[in-house]
This record gives sequence, C-alpha cells and structure tokens, in this order.
Amino acid sequence: MAAKYDLGLVKERLTPIDTIDRDSVEHWKLPLSQLKSLEHAITLVRDENKLVPLAALKPDAKVLNIAITNGDDRATVATPFVSRLAKSGRKVETITLDERSSDQEVQKTIELARSADLIIASLYGRVRSGQKGSVGLPDAGAKVLNAVIGGTTPIIGISFGNPYLLQGFSGLRTYIVAYGDMPSLQQATARAVLGEIDIAWKATDFIARTLSTRNWDTVESD
Repeated sequence: MAAKYDLGLVKERLTPIDTIDRDSVEHWKLPLSQLKSLEHAITLVRDENKLVPLAALKPDAKVLNIAITNGDDRATVATPFVSRLAKSGRKVETITLDERSSDQEVQKTIELARSADLIIASLYGRVRSGQKGSVGLPDAGAKVLNAVIGGTTPIIGISFGNPYLLQGFSGLRTYIVAYGDMPSLQQATARAVLGEIDIAWKATDFIARTLSTRNWDTVESD
C-alpha cells in the first residue's frame, strides 16, 4: 500500500473518486463500477485486536467517534461516516476537534472515552499545500488521541487522507486508510467497518511497519 502511495497510484485513483462526489453524495446511488472503485480505496493496515468488522461488538455497545480535522469543517466533516454507521442501528456519539478546540473540550472528550465500549478515531489529516497544519493533526486532537491510546478502551483509527498519520500514533493497534474524505468514500468505509463489505486491501506486515516507523532506515523487509 505504501508503495502504491509513493508511486503516485493513489493520486490517479483519487481523481475519479473526487469527481464522483460532485454529483452524488449517497454512495449506493452510484454505478457498480464506481462503487467498487470506492471500496478498493480502503486498506486495512493493521488489526491486532481483531476489531474489524464490528460483528463481535454487542448491539447496545457505546461507541464514541472522535473526529479530528485540520480543516475548517468541524460541523460537517464526519457526517457521511457517522450517518452511515447510524443506519446500521449502532448508537454512535461524535465529538469533533480542530485547532480551535478548547482545553475543556479536550478533557470532556477524554472523560467520555473512558466510559465508551469502543472508540473510533476518524482522522481528517488531509494534505493542503501551504496551509498551517496541512499534513498532521491539530494539537487538541493529538492530545486526545495520545490519551485514549494510553487507555484501556479499544480503538479503531481511520485516516481519511494522509496514511502516514500512523507514524505519529504508532500505538493504534487497528488502523484503516481510506485515502480521502469524500462523502461516498466515508460511507463505504463505514460499511467496511460494519462488515457489510469486505476490505479488499490488507497491508503486509512490512508495509504496516513502514507506515508506523519514523526512521524508515530501521525497517527491514521480511
């Protein structure tokens, strides 16, 4: 997967997917060929705790979705993903954090995470050339993510954009990459998490280590 990203194959795949969402928000209204393109853009990098799909999670489990964005879209950024999860009957509470989030919001999120049965960390660390915080996550979001990674509640991390966010949060034991935040792709990712569709791409151990290691010279091929 990392090789695909570095070779530019991901850029070629993202272009038509982005075009798709200019005309359609609901992924199930798209032609079958375009649906398959969306599904094939999802990669399961690691799942050490066997959290995906959510079939083993009790129906009434408390799920907290922590959406972290480096954009100015906190009011709507996670809506496609969360709305599709809700269609399955799952009860999901969402808190969105960005660079404007206060210390009070940070503490509230950490407290809610402690009482959750499952945390989904939706990471919208999209690359925007020339913008502050254009690659990583805002400080408030990073603080919360580090705190919950150190806790006992299981976490599913999902990157809707930059796959290399794992380098800063290598403690994420379950990590999915969707390569973009278009509404249809977010909804396809929700379906994959729920087990309604299979995740076509499974990263090798070598690629998973590559994405999570800061010093790439230390990564040895299997």
